[in-house]
Amino acid sequence: MDIKLSVDIIESYLDLDRKPVGVKFFFDEEEFKSFNVPQRDRKVTYCNSVQLASKGKAMKLTKDNQACPNGAMALKMREVPEPMASGKARFSKNIYHSVEISKSISDSMLFLKEEPYGIAVMPLENYVDHNVEPDVVIVVSSPYNIMRMIQGHAYFNGYTNNLRTCGLQAVCQDLTTYPYNTKDINITLLCPGTRLVADWQFNEIGIGIPFEKWYEVVEGVKETANPFERNNMKEGIVKRLKERGFDPSVIKFNQNYDDGSYSGGKIEIEE
Repeated sequence: MDIKLSVDIIESYLDLDRKPVGVKFFFDEEEFKSFNVPQRDRKVTYCNSVQLASKGKAMKLTKDNQACPNGAMALKMREVPEPMASGKARFSKNIYHSVEISKSISDSMLFLKEEPYGIAVMPLENYVDHNVEPDVVIVVSSPYNIMRMIQGHAYFNGYTNNLRTCGLQAVCQDLTTYPYNTKDINITLLCPGTRLVADWQFNEIGIGIPFEKWYEVVEGVKETANPFERNNMKEGIVKRLKERGFDPSVIKFNQNYDDGSYSGGKIEIEE
């Protein structure tokens, strides 16, 4: 599998409103400058750069482009100030019950350990043109689609034990630096800050996947389509497979993992 094929497969098996986004860290100045993508000409929050990339934009960023101090801290483009590290900052805003709990949040977040010179944020499919792989893949979508990607991951890896989130630093930490550091997937329900500045839809959540695991997640989504997807969803999959030139006969209707498992049929909801 390669990047182009993986995008074609995931966009066939999932009805995505946004493009998967690839994030690449550059720790060498010359490598960053030679990477042929325009650098952002003004400031932007990191999470909004991901949102823009999910709609087709491609950009490079340095510390001078960072519009959010918390995002810059996660990316190690800004030092973590003492009030944040100690827990005093968030406690003073009544985000947490005590300084100790607030500090435990700061201690648990996994930021970059080395400052990058810059970052590329763009649709995953764009990396094909540059013959380079991203470090992390981010998908923001409906809870249903994120569920399917969790199932795809479980197909090869079993139970997901390390999901961690608290509703803060959702895109920068939950979806980027945490997967980058742990080499494991993570999900986020997003946070009030990114929902404000990046204008995500009310029902969207996200998953961050280290690129090392991307292909197996995609393959897992494909392999679990027949047991997990219902007929109405399979109809959409067949349509999208045909549009992309794939064989739709791999989709089997009227077959699911839980056939015959339930007594009494669907519940009836009285109006």
